[in-house]
Amino acid sequence: MKTPITRRLFFWTLVVSYFITTTIVLLFVFGYKHDLTSKVFIHTGSISIAPHPQKDITITINGATPKSKLINFINDSYYISGLRPQNYTVTIQKDGFAPWTKDVSVHSGISTEFWNITLVRNQYEHTPYAIENIDQFFPAPKENIFAATRQLGKTLAVQIFDTEQNKTTHTFLFPETTFTKDSRKNSEWSPNSENLIIPLFNTATQKNDYAIAEIKNEKRLVLSEHITLPVVHDVRWDPKDTNTLYLLSNTSLFRAHIDFDNADILLQSIANDVIAYDFADDGIYLLSSDFRVLHDHDIHSTHFKELTTFDLPQNTQDVRFIAYDDHRFFVIDDTNKSLYLYNKGDREIHTKTFNTNIIGAHFSDDGKKLLFYSPFEIFVYFTRDWNAQPTRKENEMHSIIRFSQLLDNVHFAKDYEHVIYTVGDEIKMTELDYRGNRITNTLLKTTEKTNTLINKHKKNFLYFLDSTTGHTRQLHSIEIPEKNTLF
Repeated sequence: MKTPITRRLFFWTLVVSYFITTTIVLLFVFGYKHDLTSKVFIHTGSISIAPHPQKDITITINGATPKSKLINFINDSYYISGLRPQNYTVTIQKDGFAPWTKDVSVHSGISTEFWNITLVRNQYEHTPYAIENIDQFFPAPKENIFAATRQLGKTLAVQIFDTEQNKTTHTFLFPETTFTKDSRKNSEWSPNSENLIIPLFNTATQKNDYAIAEIKNEKRLVLSEHITLPVVHDVRWDPKDTNTLYLLSNTSLFRAHIDFDNADILLQSIANDVIAYDFADDGIYLLSSDFRVLHDHDIHSTHFKELTTFDLPQNTQDVRFIAYDDHRFFVIDDTNKSLYLYNKGDREIHTKTFNTNIIGAHFSDDGKKLLFYSPFEIFVYFTRDWNAQPTRKENEMHSIIRFSQLLDNVHFAKDYEHVIYTVGDEIKMTELDYRGNRITNTLLKTTEKTNTLINKHKKNFLYFLDSTTGHTRQLHSIEIPEKNTLF
């Protein structure tokens, strides 16, 4: 028979057991684990991994496979929980791919995240196209259309090629002409992919020129045959009006309407004392000869507003000017190989000068990153805070990678957390993630010492030139990153 004291002891034993058990359960629920060595509860951390591709991968931590109960697949990523705070070596492996290995620091109560892992194949399957002996090629806004240049003796051939049909649809020939010798200039497609600007060098007159091609009707105009302006340069398509160009003649900016049917060009003066200009989603930008930056939201207006003034060397003329919006734009001085940046950030205005032999630069699609490079080194600058791991701050700059060989064709990969470029005959990719060790992969080795590299993000195709038995400088592509298929 139980006495009142016995019943009270039993009751309180149950209460104490309940609170102890509940506390232990809650500790485990909130990520605590009991350490048998120190005999205390440790607040654990976790790792989130989002690889491309995702299917049939193996994840190891310090060479061992984590217990299955610790791995969950959440929001298109693998979540590994219950990890003690310390340093780990994480490896992702997949048959046919190079392993991804990273030194990772895990902290109490924090998930260490890797959202942009691209696994690289040991060998990519090439897709060759029925066009070869190419010097350079230029993609149209329409995903499957390219313009390719080819020198046939004294005649320049420009072929329009459709990768879906795998055939050349149109060819334009320009006698006594080569493609421009200025490596900074490219053929530019109109926004509707129907017309093409081709920068030329006339071997007879020894002068630069431009041809304008209307693809569908196979019509073309050479600017010097229809306008008498001196020193025409920086010819660009109007981003809104079909058959309308902008061009500079010395330091005068003109708008030109192209009438292909009547082989005529109508000029309209826009502004004077302009050494460079650019278009962005929010209008037109001018760089004046005294280095003021002017902006108008209406590209067809002439009511320009001054934004700022760059501190460029006196008499600077040979420049490239790129604008993302009225808060972010830069100038490359091609004489001194310097980059001048204006960045009106979320917290303050930053004006930066990079005197490191800069030869190229461009913004990411969201404008939060600026990629720029010298002949031997690639850099990234953050115009805004980057809050995904690894977090980076506004006005922060990183050197991504440096080579003793010349590099070229530098551009962002689709995720804007990798950079793709060429070094000699190799096409390489380097991640921006500096944690542990920055990973660089060789995507493939081509036969070409000088190449053109185009990354078409919509279809995940990377286009390049390669030569195989019986085929010289032929257009090829590979798929990267590969599309995720879990099932």
